[in-house]
This record gives sequence, C-alpha cells and structure tokens, in this order.
Amino acid sequence: MKSLTVRNYIACLFALLLVSVTAQAARVDDLFQVEVAAAGRDPGSRDAALGQALGQVLVRVTGSADSLSNPSLRPLFKNPSRFAQQFRFREIPAETPGQSKQLRLWVQFDGVALAREVREAGLPYWGSERPDVLLWLAIDDRGRRYLVSDDSGGDVARSLSRAAYQRGLPLTLPLMDLEDQRAVQFTDVWGGFVGSLEAASQRYRPQVILVGKLGHSGTSGGWRGSWNLLGAGGQQSWTSHAANLAAAVDQGIGEASEWLALQYAVVATDEAVRSLLVEGVEGLEDYARVSKYLASLTPVEQVQVARVNGQEVEFSLNINSEERNLLQVITLGRVLQAIEDPSAWRFRLNP
Repeated sequence: MKSLTVRNYIACLFALLLVSVTAQAARVDDLFQVEVAAAGRDPGSRDAALGQALGQVLVRVTGSADSLSNPSLRPLFKNPSRFAQQFRFREIPAETPGQSKQLRLWVQFDGVALAREVREAGLPYWGSERPDVLLWLAIDDRGRRYLVSDDSGGDVARSLSRAAYQRGLPLTLPLMDLEDQRAVQFTDVWGGFVGSLEAASQRYRPQVILVGKLGHSGTSGGWRGSWNLLGAGGQQSWTSHAANLAAAVDQGIGEASEWLALQYAVVATDEAVRSLLVEGVEGLEDYARVSKYLASLTPVEQVQVARVNGQEVEFSLNINSEERNLLQVITLGRVLQAIEDPSAWRFRLNP
C-alpha cells in the first residue's frame, strides 16, 4: 500500500482536509471491476468466467493482450478466485421472444495484489492515470457515409463503448452539434486532414486524438480500417482488417490502447527519491489536494513535505520507476502545470 507521511504540523492537517481531485479528467477508477458472460452458476462455469474476467483485467493493466501468454502470469489462472474480492451473478432478460436469458458475472479484483503480480513478473503496469482520447470516426457503409457522434447510438456506438470498457480507455465522441458540423465534414475525417481536426478538438481538451475511417474491403468482404493517433509525444498510424464492423472497431481501439500503454505504462525499478516544487499552494485545502494527487500516481510510493516557503511547497517523493515515467504521468493530468521545462520539476497548481 502507498503511504502518505509529513514532516511538520501543518502537513499533519492534510488528513483532515483531503478532498476529491476533480481536475483529473484522465483517471479510471474501476480498472479492477469487470463483467463477463457466464455459462452457469456451477463451480466449473464460475471459475471459467473468473478466469476470463482476470484475463481482461490483466490486459487492461499491462496494456497488451500479449501479456496473457507470459509464463510468469500463467499460474494466476490456476485459481483466479483468490484475487476476487467480490463477485455476483446477474441475469439479463431476453430482448426478443424465444431468446434465452443471459447470465453475467460481475467481479471486483484485488488491485493491490494484481499490481504486485504484474510488477514481479517484470511487465509494464498501466495504472489509473490515462489520457483522454477523442475519437473522430468516419464510416462508409456501401455509400452510407456518416460520422459517429456522442448520441448516435446503434451498433457502432455500443461496440466502441464495449471496446473502450474492456481496455480501460477513457474515450470521448464528438457531439457533432452545430459547432462541430461547421468545423468538421465527413471528408475531413476520411481524408485525414489533421489540421482542421486538431482545431475542432480544442473544445474537448483531449490529451490524445484518434482519427479512424472504416469501409468495406472491396469484393472480398469484411472491413478495412485506417487509424491515426495524435498526441502522447508523437503520431502513430496503422491499418486493420476485420470480418465485421464490431471487430473492426475493437481492433482500432485495441491497437490505440496498446500504443498508449507503451508511452504510459510503468516498469518497476529500485526505489528512488525525487523532489519537485509546486507553486500556488494558497491554503490547507490546496496542500491536501496536491498531496492526495501525488500519492495517487502509479510511480509514487510515498509523499513527504520537505519545505514550505509561502505559497511554494517542495515535495519529496519515493518512486518505484524511472523519473521520466513520473513526469509523463504528471504532465498527462490537469492538476499541475509545468513552469517552463517540465524536467525542471517546477509546477504550478491549476485552479
């Protein structure tokens, strides 16, 4: 467990004033909760569903589906129930006459235990701090051309929601209201006109922009996709091929998630100490807000207050990864803003 310690009386008051960090728009707090289909309530079916749920969580926190084939993680599947803190079955009524009810299993896993297993296996660990991803998606369904929006509904929206949920990826779709319609046309997304899309995206304040187009793959059937990820320190493009539209959506979101994990997932190292200065700390609530935020970051094991000078506070952090990982996570969030070069480790508290 991460601990939070202080060196003076003022800092001791933090525990009384801890407040929720509302400025973190890229924090996923349900990484270790998952729901999967279950064949039955008997022990064999339950354990099979628990194993499937465990696999989904491990993909989320490592960022890669390849982690499931890692020999160090295979023993975890021999008894997945030992990592389950809570689980329960629920039935989904049939949608149409004659259709059977669906049985689902909801599981809450022990995040501390699984994080330890992942780190001991030497795999990257991708915690709750994740980039907000804004998706501009154009679809050409044999001449029916449209952009997927926040309220479009239908199979595509459900596939996107499911794929993002499975990967633990914060995903936003544009509203496509009058403002968006004036700024972005189907041809902008289909043609990959990055400039206009970046300008139109500013109202959503995303850390990452994902641009995708999906269309039928000629006479051979299936769907072909083209994707472009902007942000996270660079640009990445790829293509995909799938048998159906749902699979095409899943591939696009999965590839984006894997690439982002390469940027933000943390590989454990020997513990080290890193100091940073925060300006604009005007009172005890600000002290509590910054302390709680820093202690919540994946690379941070312990937070101490080293020095207070007016509205400037120096924090001493015990970290379990490389300093660049900590810097990436801080700049990803919206609580602290770097003053000039982030590598100077001087930040200002955002309102």
